[in-house]
Amino acid sequence: MYSFWLPLAFSLSLLGLTLFICRTINAAHRTLRWNGALFFFVLCTIAMVLDFMLTMVFASAGLDERTPYDSFASRAAWSERILTYLIPCALSVFLAWRFRRRQRQALDRKRSPRSRNDSVQIQTSPYSQSKLPL
Repeated sequence: MYSFWLPLAFSLSLLGLTLFICRTINAAHRTLRWNGALFFFVLCTIAMVLDFMLTMVFASAGLDERTPYDSFASRAAWSERILTYLIPCALSVFLAWRFRRRQRQALDRKRSPRSRNDSVQIQTSPYSQSKLPL
């Protein structure tokens, strides 16, 4: 049986690295612009398609002699590897959806005028706990 724990851990660490890089860029620009989870989803989908294409090329080669890559170049081996792609892809879709929702909420807060209760208050005295609304 194909052990998918190590490739799954590698894929999840790549997802974490992508999220960290995009969040760092977003924090530097003080905006929610780069969706790291969506970026990872696109890269993971491309990797899955390329892996499938290469597997089918090597599986259809029909070499007479045995090679060390025969265990990887079969449809059964690819179907076992599909979990290492689908689990991080599903997680990245969920995280991309949450990012998009936060992005919309930030845009709505930016566009809506402030109400009287949301006004900025300055603490005038630390002893009397009085506040001055602006």
